[in-house]
Amino acid sequence: MRKAFSLIELILVLVIISILSVFILSKFDDSSEFANKTKVKLEIALIRNGISKQISSNVLLNKDENIYLDKQSVNLEGSLLFKNILDFPLISTSEDKKELGKWIKTSSNRYIIYISNDEYLEFTFENNSFVCKSDKELCVSYE
Repeated sequence: MRKAFSLIELILVLVIISILSVFILSKFDDSSEFANKTKVKLEIALIRNGISKQISSNVLLNKDENIYLDKQSVNLEGSLLFKNILDFPLISTSEDKKELGKWIKTSSNRYIIYISNDEYLEFTFENNSFVCKSDKELCVSYE
């Protein structure tokens, strides 16, 4: 009576496990990319909604005030961006770190967010609008 596995049986099991792990890992990469894209879309919508809410509030209260998204320093990691328009501000990163899915304030009215290691979306706040200044196709895919 045999009590051990043959070499062929072990190799066959290892091949099957390898094939399954490649399939599972590729699906995991796709899902994390999808989750990051969804998060960025949500944050853009939240920022635009916050701006609209502030504009409506100013109109209803008959105020003639300029809207400021935040008063944070430029390119500062860990600052609270969009604090003036969001109930829960977004924590920034710096251009040195370039963390995916985190916002970077690059000037008083310009913001960027990295969506991959070498690709980012650029937005400016002008005329009470949060406008995408990146490639048109890229902007459309995130709006």
